[in-house]
Amino acid sequence: MAGTGITYTLEVAWGGSLEGLFRINVSTVGGTDVIAGWPDDVGFEDVTGDTVGFATSRGRSNDKTQMLAGTATIRLRDQSGLYNPANTGSSLYPNVKPFRPVRIKATYSGTTYGLFYGFLTSIGSSADPDSPVTQLECADLFSWLTLRKPTISATSTTTTGAAIGLILDEVEWPATLRSIDTGDTIPDFSADGTKTCLSLINDLLQSEMGLFYMDGSGVATFDNRNARYASVATSADIDGASDTLMGFESSNSISTIYNAAEVTMTGSTAQTATDTDSINAFGRRDMGGLTTPYISTDAAAQARANLRVLRYKDPKNPATATMVSSDTTTPSMLGSEIGWRVRMTEPFGGTDKDFFVESISQTSEASSGVQRHITEWGLSEVPAAAGIPVVIDVTGIGNYIGV
Repeated sequence: MAGTGITYTLEVAWGGSLEGLFRINVSTVGGTDVIAGWPDDVGFEDVTGDTVGFATSRGRSNDKTQMLAGTATIRLRDQSGLYNPANTGSSLYPNVKPFRPVRIKATYSGTTYGLFYGFLTSIGSSADPDSPVTQLECADLFSWLTLRKPTISATSTTTTGAAIGLILDEVEWPATLRSIDTGDTIPDFSADGTKTCLSLINDLLQSEMGLFYMDGSGVATFDNRNARYASVATSADIDGASDTLMGFESSNSISTIYNAAEVTMTGSTAQTATDTDSINAFGRRDMGGLTTPYISTDAAAQARANLRVLRYKDPKNPATATMVSSDTTTPSMLGSEIGWRVRMTEPFGGTDKDFFVESISQTSEASSGVQRHITEWGLSEVPAAAGIPVVIDVTGIGNYIGV
């Protein structure tokens, strides 16, 4: 399956051993079964030759919301019923089942990019004699993190990254598929079995103001809150003048503005921050209050409230960019990742700004005999204050001068 110089590889581990592993509708939440065995315990089998098309999606809707589970849809040509789970005569029977590992890769100009790594969630087979197709629906690790409620002993002083690492240990996610920043020092971390793994991670992220996501190769990634602001260099420069953009849409909404915030260290007093100029211009807009055990001083809580206001006090321009593969854009399309800083130049509407990539959708399909690859980025505008330097012992960890 190739097009515009891109060669795809789609693989499913049909025969991967699932003994002792967490399985939908089989395992029990809080039971002994674990998510484990990838990638070492499974043998991937190539389904590229039967692939009609695929689509993947990862990320979040904007820079204030939580990450969603990444998904993939794969359509397989299936004249013989090879992928039909009800076909007892299939050479794959009885292994055409949910929870088989799946990965999608693309190679362009000698470089291979991971587009998706996850697991089968459902299999739909159509026996239409004119168009026999089996459709595979897939989701990444996030969907399984919502099912496990771990018990983790108290750690005493640790870090956000170490706590996330303990959660990944609970589901036995391989160390080879992790990229975890250190993050903040936090007073303690534990889990009593009442919250899911994903809820625990999101609680840590609310305090840290960082990101946790699965990259295209299945690497569980935690970026501390300043990671995307560490450099003003861009990972990609997309110029609409060269006809690489199929579409670019931007907006400006009051919903992107918050100019008052409240953060409370558990058991202490609420610390508040406001921005007078923003309130005068747009009215007071309160961000939801945060009470967290992962901050150890009132000063740190104040710094976090200040930073929340700094990043959201001004209107921003969320945008969506849709690109079709070409010599100039394909490496950026295939290699793009959550948190990338990209420069978008769109001469027809006059846009020339830096954005952060918040979501990535990849689609490859044949249309009238022509194969093409389309990438869509959901973008958040880089705030004007993002590049202002930190002043140690004045603004607090993760807080910028001027707050």
